[in-house]
Order: sequence, then C-alpha cells, then structure tokens
Amino acid sequence: MFALVLIALVIAVMVAATGTLADSGLRWWSAFDALRRDLKGEIVPALPSLRPVAVGSGNAGFDRPCTARAAKGAINCAA
Repeated sequence: MFALVLIALVIAVMVAATGTLADSGLRWWSAFDALRRDLKGEIVPALPSLRPVAVGSGNAGFDRPCTARAAKGAINCAA
C-alpha cells in the first residue's frame, strides 16, 4: 500500500515539474521570438498592461511600501 502512495506521489511531482518547465519554456520561446522580430525590424506588439501591486497588510520582513504603483513608461520588450 505504501508503494502505491509513493508511486502516486512521484507521478504527481513529475506532472507538476513538467507543467512548470513547459510554462517556463513557452515564456522563453515567446521572449526570444519577440526579440528576433525586434532585431529584424518588424513591429513587436507591446506587452499588456501590468497588474497593479496587491495592497495587503504587508510583511514586516521586507522594507517596501505596500501601496499600489503604476508602471512608469512603456515596456516594449520582455526578456
């Protein structure tokens, strides 16, 4: 019985790792595709607007304000 639980746990970890690696790979693929198009002189679509910072109770471990701030300027390429 323990072996079945262990096998199920290993399979679940493998599925989670595969999903994470696939997502990361797609992000890199997209970033390099945009960079390639930008270097060729093609028009690269702008990134969507970024989400505002979530205003919450904060964390005493970090010395950062918990206020929402907007992105300054336009971001045209992510790498």
